[in-house]
Amino acid sequence: MVIFWWAGVRTSYDELRALGHGGAICLEGLMSSMDGLATPGRDPDRLQSPVVAGDVPMTDSDIPRVPGEAPAPLPEGSHQHVVPEPFGEADLPPGAPEDLLGRRIAAALIDLVLLTGLGIVLGLTVGEYSFAPGGFSVSLSGAWFLAYVVLALLYYFAVEATTSQTVGKRLVGLRVLRADGSRPSVGAIAGRTLLRIVDWLPLLYLIGFIVMLTTRSRRLRMGDLAANTAVRRAVPGQRRGLAGVSLVVVLAAAVGLTAYRAGSVAGTKIYQGHGIRFEYPGGWDEIGLGTLASGGDAEDDLWQVGVGVGRYDLVEVHAYRMRVPVGREQMQEAMTAFTQSVQRLYEQQGGSLQEGPEQVTIGGKPGFRFLGTLTVDGAQIKRTDMFFFDGTTEYHLGCQSTTARAAEVGRACNQVQRSFTLTAGATTTR
Repeated sequence: MVIFWWAGVRTSYDELRALGHGGAICLEGLMSSMDGLATPGRDPDRLQSPVVAGDVPMTDSDIPRVPGEAPAPLPEGSHQHVVPEPFGEADLPPGAPEDLLGRRIAAALIDLVLLTGLGIVLGLTVGEYSFAPGGFSVSLSGAWFLAYVVLALLYYFAVEATTSQTVGKRLVGLRVLRADGSRPSVGAIAGRTLLRIVDWLPLLYLIGFIVMLTTRSRRLRMGDLAANTAVRRAVPGQRRGLAGVSLVVVLAAAVGLTAYRAGSVAGTKIYQGHGIRFEYPGGWDEIGLGTLASGGDAEDDLWQVGVGVGRYDLVEVHAYRMRVPVGREQMQEAMTAFTQSVQRLYEQQGGSLQEGPEQVTIGGKPGFRFLGTLTVDGAQIKRTDMFFFDGTTEYHLGCQSTTARAAEVGRACNQVQRSFTLTAGATTTR
């Protein structure tokens, strides 16, 4: 009876080995013992089960039993094969500190790439930007810059408070834990997030990097020291692909929006800043300007920007704050007042008013235009000055050219005037 039962077990075991099934390993000890029972002439009392690497002595708790029945005693010297269960990300033991400086740098760079892409998208949407054949520049100022800083801090806080990992940490296999290996509290994450501002100073986490070097193998930045947290290695997570997708989406949006802005018109540069946007020739550059008086009753010079190919061939835009708002109803009165001021300015520069005022609309705002001449350093300069209004803000679009570049500047002046738009609220910085 024992022989027939064992023959069935042996057949199942052979099939498992043929299939490479892991369960066959667990039957190794059983096979050795049962071979002794099934072989004539063998003394069962003298059977010994071989001990192999990974085997540990069995205990009563390891014997399967029917609920409610006491476990059968183990034969002396019996062994079982123990297969350790893998740790989950939340079950990692603290262990000894591991030098993870390289991984932390890699994670920080990935997060910076993500946030840089976000900054480019925000800058191309509501910030200041300009394009040139060799590249482009994007910047945020005032309230939008503060909004970006808050958004970046919220990113670090939200993902580490919920998953203990930023996108960069998840991709390189790191996570934030308390010093004792437990999950950090929301307050601890908030503290280490706020101290990122200090760790970042003066640029690119320089203070944080120096502090990590001084803490040796623990590699703790100031945020970790204050919050009693540490960064440890994590088992690769199942959502690593999702983290990669989020990074790709942000970068694709940044690249796509940049290409769209840059390629709106071939050979054209775009300026956006101070709440305005306009296009100008691709061969021109931004240039510095001197202070120019308003043509009317302006109270404050807000900002100015110029593009051109030289000192005398350029297009400039100025903004002024007016004491009283000017709309279509006040246009006739404004033209009378500005005519006297513009004529006086032309004459002071050795020129004269030739045409105007002529009513125009620029960027959807009412205004008027003057044509005249100036004399600068003995050279005659042709001027076109346009003034238009948005409430208490006066905009002045001026175009000037030498005789040699009159046609080029004329085309550029028309391009700026045609593409000029008001975007987000104009800034009050110069």
